[in-house]
Amino acid sequence: MWLRLWRRKQASIRQTLKGSSLHRFWGQTLFHDLLWRTDRRSIAGGLALGLFIAFTPTIPFQMTLAVIGALFLKVNLPIAIAACWITNPLTALPVYTAAWKLGKYLIEHIGIIHSFLDAHRFEAKSAHLILNGIYLWTGSLIFSTLAAVLGSLLVLLLWKMPRSRRRKRQTDSLQEPGLFSDRSSSQTT
Repeated sequence: MWLRLWRRKQASIRQTLKGSSLHRFWGQTLFHDLLWRTDRRSIAGGLALGLFIAFTPTIPFQMTLAVIGALFLKVNLPIAIAACWITNPLTALPVYTAAWKLGKYLIEHIGIIHSFLDAHRFEAKSAHLILNGIYLWTGSLIFSTLAAVLGSLLVLLLWKMPRSRRRKRQTDSLQEPGLFSDRSSSQTT
């Protein structure tokens, strides 16, 4: 039922986009079937792309990056755009603070990177800004990769779950006692 509603909603979005400035810029590429498909691969790919972009510190450009990524990777466009909104103006500060702390921890505790940074002597204010950017991007890329992999795996697992439940119900109903009891009792006598 929800799949029918989702497809109707996507059809209305497609209709709204026709003739818009996005349609004039991207052309018919925007309406490629793979960008609007609701299959396992497309949904999982769109979610992975959106989550990866969401956890990078690119907040003003996230939706643009999601559209460009979805066009090139041919994954579900609406899912990729929606997943970008995990980091919004309310959640950005805690997410990026955690990413900065993770990046700082990793860089300071990994010997090779730490010795490289010590060799370049980050002492000026601009150098501290660069160093904090390195901390933020390191933590963000780790969060982005983990979120993308986990999101994709979650979709793939949840997509298979209803099928396995249906198959189990079908095999259980065929193996109920009494279903073939007339044949088995007539064959044994």
